[in-house]
Amino acid sequence: MEIWENGPYKEIWIDTDEDGDGPSMMGLIHGDFGWLMYLRGQCDAGFSSRNPDYPDTDDGEMMDFLLSNGQLDYYPMSFILPVQQVMEALEYFEKSKKPPKFITWHNDSNDGVSLND
Repeated sequence: MEIWENGPYKEIWIDTDEDGDGPSMMGLIHGDFGWLMYLRGQCDAGFSSRNPDYPDTDDGEMMDFLLSNGQLDYYPMSFILPVQQVMEALEYFEKSKKPPKFITWHNDSNDGVSLND
């Protein structure tokens, strides 16, 4: 697990192999909240977390996350999960090398694969 931290921001990466060719998971954290990205390998658009309890996905409300390269990104609140759930998912992935089923995943590559079955 590689962790970069700056104040309330964290970027956490877990790779399944040393050369970075295998599946990986990343969590971005801002205080008590975060979101997840799961990649099947290099050049994969991957999957991102969704909060099934968030009431409206089109309200325009965003949360900022600082990346380790200094870039400030904004993500919709519908992606955002409590930090405890993000950390549980990262720990699960680190042990099992599989994306956790307790996270609602959105396929960002639109290749028809679902992780939610």
